[in-house]
Formats: sequence, C-alpha cells, structure tokens
Amino acid sequence: MKTTHRDYSEEVGDFRRLANFILENNEQIRDYSTWCIGRFVDWKYGMYEHKTAVPDFTNRNAHLWFDGFGNLAGFVISEEGDSGFAILTQAGYRFLFAEMLQWVMANWGDRGPTMSIEVTELQSMEIKALEQAGFQRKFEFYTQTFDLTQPPAKQFSLEEGFTIVDMAAHPDYRAQRILRDDAFGGRSDVPEDVLQRELLFYNHMHQGPIYHPETDLCVMADDGRFVAGCEALIDARNVEADIERVCTLSGFRRRGFARVVIQECLNRLREMGMRKAYITGYSEAAIALYGSMGASEAATLFGYETAV
Repeated sequence: MKTTHRDYSEEVGDFRRLANFILENNEQIRDYSTWCIGRFVDWKYGMYEHKTAVPDFTNRNAHLWFDGFGNLAGFVISEEGDSGFAILTQAGYRFLFAEMLQWVMANWGDRGPTMSIEVTELQSMEIKALEQAGFQRKFEFYTQTFDLTQPPAKQFSLEEGFTIVDMAAHPDYRAQRILRDDAFGGRSDVPEDVLQRELLFYNHMHQGPIYHPETDLCVMADDGRFVAGCEALIDARNVEADIERVCTLSGFRRRGFARVVIQECLNRLREMGMRKAYITGYSEAAIALYGSMGASEAATLFGYETAV
C-alpha cells in the first residue's frame, strides 16, 4: 500500500492537522496510545527549559505518514525532544507501526542511551513489533475513568482554614508555580529571578486552545499559599477531559488535599456537561485513591525501553 512521509512543519499548518486527527480519532487514540488532545497541546505550548533551548522544537520532533490519497494515516512524536517517542495511527493503519518504529530508531536512536515508548494493554501487535526490535517491558502504570453522567461519589471536605480557588477568579500563577516547583521538582526555595523566568515561559500554556482557567484549581491556605492543585485538560468535541498536574506541597501531604481538589474538578466538569474524565496513576496508592472517588477499574499501560 502506497504511503509517503515527511517531517512536521508549523509553516504548513501541521499543528491543526494533528490536533484534528487526534480529536476525530479519539477512541482509537485512547485505546492504542497513551496520548490525548491535552498532551498534544502541551507538546506545543508547554515551554519548558529543554524546549526553549532548541530552535524549531516542534518541527524537529514529529514525523507524519500519509496514505495514497494524501490523508494523514499516523505520526510519530517525541514529547521531550529526546529518545522517548509515541506512535499514533488511524485504526486501519496500525500495520504501519513496525515501519514507523524502524524510522524512529534510524533517525532518533542517537538521542540517548535508551529509547522508550508507552503502549496500552490492547496493543498486542505493537508490543510484538517492539519486542522483535529489542524493546523490553520496564514498568506499568494505570489510567482510570470517571463516568460523569452518574451522580458523584462520596464527597470529602477540606480542613478548616483552606479553600479551593480557580485561576479565573484568583489568578495567582506565582503561588501556583511555587507549588509545582516544590511538588514536581523538589525545589522549595526558588530564587525570584528564576521564578519570574519560569512564569514567563510556563504561562505560555495559557495561550493554548484548550486552556480553561475555571478548571485550573488549587487549594489555598489562609496565608495565601497554594498547597495542592490539579488542572483539567478539556476535549470539548468528545465531551471529556483529562485531569493532570495533580500535586501537593511537600509539607501538606497525606491530609486529603489532592482528593478534595480532584473532587471539585470532577464536579465542575460534570456541571459543564462533560461525560468522562480520565486520570493516570503510577502507584497502587494512587489507584486506590481514585477508586475511592468513584473511578472505574484501571486500564493497564506499559513502558518499554531498549537495553542500555
């Protein structure tokens, strides 16, 4: 079957092309990759340090395949610009996975000591191709689904002295950045000049087409500090969302703050008319937490890597 392939190009409108591909093939992308529209938008608009250091980051980190009619059949993408990658295809073009994998190995294989990819438990054909190419399963993680058409599960309350705020009514992005630096980076004392530079680049995500400050939530202490938070990345076309950036300040963990802010996010998504919300966990504790809030049984995902 005839196909052609080329590098991604911002100049010819590939961001919109790939975004529409993900939106229009949502069920296939959910079942046969670990990507979604929110993750793809972050790939372009999340101006993290490793991206700002590379000119033409997006042009260098995606490659597109087209069928004989000129329609997009699939693409490969590197989220971090390293040797980690994903392969996304239309349902009828899963057989291209092995060819696309060989292209990635030949063209991006020198980016690091190992190559890595995430796959779902449904991708038996793709897993076979990976193992034949020398990839080995290294870890598991899980995605759970909340059915927002059903009444909410048991509701949990905040400790006295704490409130939930959203970034539409209370846009303190500096406090949010301090929270995320501590929770994700283990940095509790970031110099002000570094913090301001982070805000300059990280807040570029708010220019993305799906940012919704009303579901970008934080738990605020009475002294104004943000102690926990999460953000919903909304796919309005498919009436669903992914809850991401779940975090808690290091000195406030194991007090139920993450659970309450996720609960509030789910309630707001339900009020907006969303039908599903997805959340990913990397530990049994996370799976148990989300299950206690009404999430479904976890779907298993795998991380594969080449040998060092």
